[in-house]
Amino acid sequence: MKALKKTIFVSVLLLLLILSNGQYAVFFAIWLALPMLLFTVRKLKRWQGFLFAFLALGVSYYIGFDVVPFLPVTVSIIIAAVFSVFASIPYLIDSFFSKNRGSLLSTLIFPCSAVLLEYAYHLINQYGNWGHFAYSQQSQHLLLQSISVFGMGYITFLIFWFAAVANWVYEQRHHQRSFKKGVFAYSLVLGLTFIYGGYRIAFQKSNAETIRIASISASDDYTLNFYLEGLNDDEKGDENKIEAKRQITRTNQHLLERSVAEAKAGAKIVFWAEGNGAILKEDEQDLYRKASKIASDQKIYLGVGVAVLDHTKAKYLENKFVVFDTAGNKVIDYWKGISVPGVEAEISNNKATGIQKAVTPYGTIAGVICFDLDFPEYIRQVEGADILLAPSNDWKEIDPIHTEMARFRAVEQGVNLIRQASHGLSVGTDYTGKVISKMDHFTANDKTLITHLPTKGVDTIYAVIGDSFIVFCLLMVVLTGVALKKRIPGKSRHSL
Repeated sequence: MKALKKTIFVSVLLLLLILSNGQYAVFFAIWLALPMLLFTVRKLKRWQGFLFAFLALGVSYYIGFDVVPFLPVTVSIIIAAVFSVFASIPYLIDSFFSKNRGSLLSTLIFPCSAVLLEYAYHLINQYGNWGHFAYSQQSQHLLLQSISVFGMGYITFLIFWFAAVANWVYEQRHHQRSFKKGVFAYSLVLGLTFIYGGYRIAFQKSNAETIRIASISASDDYTLNFYLEGLNDDEKGDENKIEAKRQITRTNQHLLERSVAEAKAGAKIVFWAEGNGAILKEDEQDLYRKASKIASDQKIYLGVGVAVLDHTKAKYLENKFVVFDTAGNKVIDYWKGISVPGVEAEISNNKATGIQKAVTPYGTIAGVICFDLDFPEYIRQVEGADILLAPSNDWKEIDPIHTEMARFRAVEQGVNLIRQASHGLSVGTDYTGKVISKMDHFTANDKTLITHLPTKGVDTIYAVIGDSFIVFCLLMVVLTGVALKKRIPGKSRHSL
């Protein structure tokens, strides 16, 4: 009977871990899974517990983030293993304080360690902050507001502290006074967090003015289908170039005509998804002249998401977002800041332009491209902008995960965001992360997202202090660890 109970317990735990993050995430699963995992690890010997946590977290991560079909299985396993090492270490650290668990203070070791290890992992992770525990809470609007102050690490702290406090309360269940201390302390912090979230949503409003923005993805019928290497063929190079230019001209004309149509429908800003426009390097300026003329004639801001292709170079891709103002002047000439490791990075000819801004009658606008949004520290350059335009390009397996991640950047920086994603979910959100408009590429006939976006952002504490909460957690681990080790275990059993 005991074996059956243990089997059922572990099975439920693994299921909850799989549902805790990634493609199958439901927000409450992680709040249940981590207390159960911590409870299980504490019942085992130190290294047995660490190994159990490593395997459980590694397997669940692999299943939850098996979203890159073109990535070799071995690479996916290595990524899951590296993640699992970092995610398991807090359980190992916790085991060194097994004799000090009578103190409520001891509950801070586990969450602070988790925040630090997660931060360290994402510092070395080439894929930005994919897999961050905070993303599991994307549906919790009130809780999300806390990252405008402390960043994503604070949500991780709350989740892991809940696990530690839940186990502490269970261990102190026969001591009512101690029991109440733990419940009160955690409830106070969580309650204040929700109060702040409610205040920010209800009272920290930017303004009531909105602007109509049309963001466009090319229709599937206009997908380019030629081999760039064929332009270097000694025999058929000229013939292949003619065909390439024919396809490119057709697609660009399609996007330009739709831009004009949206301008006539009342849009003041129009922009294209990442790389939806394309042009050979030798014809780049010709495309810009056409876009400039449309912007000037229609009195709009026109953003061109374009893949500039130079078939004479091994790194032939220049991934750009170029914006023209109502006078036809180029006001943003942005090159994608961070290329996706692997295929994209290998072909990308990057130029470090930094995030550029343009002052308009509709507020200050800035532009980034897709993967850039997965790096909160990089996006801090957006500070001061009111509107962030993010042309993007995804694939089905990361729809809608990747776009939901982008909403966190809007909250952190207090900026109103539109992420136009071909082959993914496109959304417009205000500075609180509230979704104003959305369109899924795979279900929408017209690949155009219309958003009435606020024209004013808000200042945030996080935009100024960045990840200072990480330093706080480091100090707490050190100070709490020293304080606990100085105590006599027998005398600290039920103390604060």
